[in-house]
Order: sequence, then C-alpha cells, then structure tokens
Amino acid sequence: MTRRPGFSAFLAGTLMATIAIGVIGTAVVLQHPHLMSRIKSHLPSLGDLTGPGPTQPVDLSAVLVRCAVDGPGTAISPLIYGVALAYAPDLQALGATVDRWGGNPSSRYNWVIGHAWNASRDWEFRNVNYTGGQGSTADNFVAQALAANVQPLLTVPTLGWVARNTDNDTRSVGVPDQGGAARAPGSAAIPGYDPTANQRLTSVPSLARKPGPFSDPPDPKALAVYQDEWVHHLMDQFGAAPRGVSYYAMDNEPDLWSYTHTDVHPVQMSYDDMLRNFEDYATAVKAQDPRALILGPDLSGWTAYWYSALDRGSDNFGTHADRSAHGGQPFIAWWLNQVAAHDRATGQRSLDVLDVHYYPQADGVDSKAADSATQALRIRSVRSLYDPNYVDESWISQPVMLIPRLRAWINQYYPGTKLAITEYRWGGDKDASGAVALAEVLGIFGREGVDLATYWQYPDPATPAGAAFRIYRNFDGKGGTFGDRSLPCTSSATPIRVFGSRHSDTGEIDLVLVNESPNVTSTVRVDLGQLAPKAVDRFQILAGSGNISGPQPAAVGGLDLPGYSVTLLRLKGA
Repeated sequence: MTRRPGFSAFLAGTLMATIAIGVIGTAVVLQHPHLMSRIKSHLPSLGDLTGPGPTQPVDLSAVLVRCAVDGPGTAISPLIYGVALAYAPDLQALGATVDRWGGNPSSRYNWVIGHAWNASRDWEFRNVNYTGGQGSTADNFVAQALAANVQPLLTVPTLGWVARNTDNDTRSVGVPDQGGAARAPGSAAIPGYDPTANQRLTSVPSLARKPGPFSDPPDPKALAVYQDEWVHHLMDQFGAAPRGVSYYAMDNEPDLWSYTHTDVHPVQMSYDDMLRNFEDYATAVKAQDPRALILGPDLSGWTAYWYSALDRGSDNFGTHADRSAHGGQPFIAWWLNQVAAHDRATGQRSLDVLDVHYYPQADGVDSKAADSATQALRIRSVRSLYDPNYVDESWISQPVMLIPRLRAWINQYYPGTKLAITEYRWGGDKDASGAVALAEVLGIFGREGVDLATYWQYPDPATPAGAAFRIYRNFDGKGGTFGDRSLPCTSSATPIRVFGSRHSDTGEIDLVLVNESPNVTSTVRVDLGQLAPKAVDRFQILAGSGNISGPQPAAVGGLDLPGYSVTLLRLKGA
C-alpha cells in the first residue's frame, strides 16, 4: 500500500489540511493550498506593489485612548472565535466556540463508509482513510464538539462524487493540470479529458436527495450516497438544530473544483452552476432540519467574489464572458440576488449565512516569515478587513475593505443574511507580529459585526498567536472571556489599537490594547468619561511570548504598553 504523506493526518478523528510548501528567503512557508501564486495568476499585473514609503516616527509617550462606555454597545457574536479540526484539549485551552469540519477532502467524504475520503490534488487524487480507524469520523467529530460545548460546523459534499473506498492505491490517473470549459453544453468533460473513467474508479455518485426511504445505518454497498440521508442520520444521533448540528456549509470552495478535484469535476463552475448546485443541496438539508442554518457559497477568496471559475477563459478574466452574460454583476452580488428571489418564491430561506474565505495576499504574510518588513506588512494588512483607505499591498492593489463590502452586498441584495468568514489566517503564529495581527483580527470581527468566523486550522494555544486568541476567550486559564457588547473606542496614535466591550450580564468592561510598534513602549491614558472603576486588572502578552501574564493591578491614568504587546484590561465595578 502506498504510504500516506506524514504531514497529512487526522486531528482527533478529523482531517488535517494538506499544505503547500514554498520558500521565501531562508524561511519555510506553509501556505493555504488554494490561494497565493495560482490565484495571483488569475488577474493581470496591477502595477508596482512596493508598499508605503518611510513614515515619520509617532510619539507614543502620551497616548490618549477614549471609550464611550455609557451606551448600550453592539452585539459581539460568540461564534467569531471558531477554529477548524481541533483536538478536544485545544478547543478547551483556546476557548473556541465553533469547530469546522472542512478543507478540500471534505468535498469527497463518504459518510456511509464513515472514514473514506479522496485527497484530491492535495495528494495525487488518492482515496484515503485519514484516521486509520473504523466507524464514523464525522459522528466522532460532532460528539467531541458538543461535549466541549462547541458548535460543530459541517461541510456537506455537493461535488457529486465521494470516495468509493479507503484504499490508497485507488487513485485517478491521467488528470490534466487544471480544468476548463465544458466540451459541450451540459457535458462533464472538457477538451482533452473525460472524467468518466476516474469517476468510476475512485468514487460513487453523491446526490442531494434519496428517492426512497432512509435507512440507518445505510447499505455500505449502495450505488450512491445521499446527503439528505446524512442529515437525517445526524439528527437521529444528536438531535435537530439547535441541540445537534446547527450549521451546514454547502461544500468547500466550489469555485476551485475544476482545479482541486479536476479528476472527477474538470468543468469550471459558472454563475448558473453555482446557484443551481447550492439550491439543490441547501433545500435538501432544510427539508430534513428546517431550523438548521445554511452557509454558502463558501468561496475561496478575492477573485471568486467577482467572477465565476468559467470567467477565467483563455485571457485570464479579461473578457469574463460569464459575468457579462449575467448583467456584469460581481458574482456575490448576483448570487445573493438570485438566492433571495428563490427564497421569496418558496417562502423559506435556503441561505442563512453568506460564507467566504479570506487570506491576506501580500507576499509572506500568511507564512512563518518574521523579518521586520514582513512583520510590519502582516500587521498593516489587517486593515484590509475594514479600511476603505488601505490599498492592499498585493496583486489586488486596491482597497479590499472586506467586511463593509460584503455587508453592503448583503444589505442591497439579501437583507437579514448573516456573514461568516470560515477560513482566514494571518501567519506568524510563533512570532510577535502574528499575535498582534490575530488580536486585531478578532477585535475587528467583533467591532464590525461578523457573525461567525473560523481560523484555519487553529493556533497552538502555547504560541503567541494562541495567546492572542486566548486573550479573548480564556485569558486567565479559567474561561475568562472578552465582553459580548462592543463599545466604540478611539486612540490618539495609530500604532495603538483598542477594542472595547461590556459584559451584558455583569456590566464589567474589558479593553484590549495592541501596540503595533516593534520596539517603542507607549504610555497610555484611558478616558472612560464619568466612569471610575473600583479596580483594574491587567493581563498581558509580551512580544514573542505565548504566555498571558496577570492579573496585575493597573491604573487607567498611566499604563505602559511594550512594543508588540497585547494587553487586556478588566475594569471591575464599572
């Protein structure tokens, strides 16, 4: 039997992402398998991306932070503190609230066998049992999450084909480097490649609906796998939402199927394909569990927000004929509008949560790189989440303003839809800049009203990034959390970022303060208006540390923030 690659394993009965390895300077870079150079090639060059020029030093000796603590604030969703495929001890240590079952192999998970996947292009299109065990890995995953009081988020395969067996020697052969347009309308083949033989060799059909009665357990020798029957099984095992599985994502990055799963799905997805596929499976899930919340379309990143995979054509999105045939609308805008029209006609939501993935695209950011230039770039790039004045320092070369942009599309085309970012990562997990970036990302998610977010996969709790996660969810090792109501705060100096919250149950106030300067200690005074807290506890992550020190008494009238530090102030008696 062919040996599985050592870095692809299952974590606590769940699949681990296969990672592409590259080199920047002397640093090994672990990159998201779908983005970076391949997506970069989707668009023409956008000019010189040398980044900002030198800036004048900012005086951090007397920084004023103001927080409006007398208003009600806005809700912070507890579901923004999610991870993916985590061990139970790490879920507990991080204080995570969501555990996502996702990644490329999830598109080809055979729930009937329970431990069979195809590794797709991540590993030679081979069938695989990532656990090496028997039984239902998905059931084990859900049971682990629910036992930890964590919401499981399951990816429902909608690709149409799932693994036939667990034999590593069962693999697709003769697969082209990438997919393309259909050979003829409605064909599953592309010029030069017909997937039929590989479909039969590696897979069984996977369909949204079973035409006959359900059986549990289903027949492992059945000629097809049915996803509505899987949802029915999960309800039998764990109960209906919200007691059991409440969140289902309609597959993983279908805009990239023609690349990731070329062997069985070489045809590039069009606007219409994406809509039709989503509605087929989303309505099948809702028919079984009407209270479950459906996420889609689970797009891979920036290019997919604007175009379909078919738009790539032969001129690298220059003509984008599919978009032009759909009124020239950006894909997400068109898709939301069409789903809304469908749901009005049927009288039931098929989409509850708009779901995208987002990775910073500037060179070296989502990596282990820790040179001073990458550290600064990593921290600056966080602004792409919200700032209309920040021009992305990558091939994108324009303001991303991700959250406001997605919110605007939602408000215009399908009001009431929630927003999820179910894959993100900012790199530098073991570096001080990674902690600074992640502390800001989580603060921004809360402040900007993101409804659900899951890190890919999860930061080691003992690393600086893990400490930044814990500063919001387990800062004292006893389950202490950041508040659940966001309060507006400002800082007189840009390198000092501040995020404020109130606990709706106790009224206590928390502030997270981040010093973006690598080596300058800032002295900060916190203005809370008429509020005079009885006591202030300080918890702090120093540069490069994976530990959170504290509690230590502090004074809001004069607080020192060392360079690249992350500090939590808990205002007692507020």
